Amino acid sequence: MLVPPTPWWNISSAAASDPLRDQGDRYAQKLADADVPVKHLPIKGATHAFFSFTGSVQLSRDVLNQLGDAVAMAFND
Repeated sequence: MLVPPTPWWNISSAAASDPLRDQGDRYAQKLADADVPVKHLPIKGATHAFFSFTGSVQLSRDVLNQLGDAVAMAFND
């Protein structure tokens, strides 16, 4: 499971092979430094815009489904 079953209010994900990954890492760190609860998820094996391929790439579907489950859990707490 990519999303741990713990309470959170902000979630950040970054494809491991994304040229913008470092920006996502810094954003998540700034949230954490400001005491904002955040879960940062580096997605191994993913490239930039991997969410655009949910129709054809299983990893994209899996991550999208897990993020959706995490959002639903946050609103049900």
